[in-house]
Amino acid sequence: MFEPIVRRLHNWRLRNIARRKLATLDDRLLADIGTERDNIGDFVARQPDL
Repeated sequence: MFEPIVRRLHNWRLRNIARRKLATLDDRLLADIGTERDNIGDFVARQPDL
């Protein structure tokens, strides 16, 4: 019963961690992985593993 809620909370937490880590990278490194600073949220949301 609570497993889907726990899984969604865990995934939300992982996405937030990823956003914070990506925000610390410089623009050149972000370009190397295929995104820009303004698109970090969308980039993280599109990742299948998070």
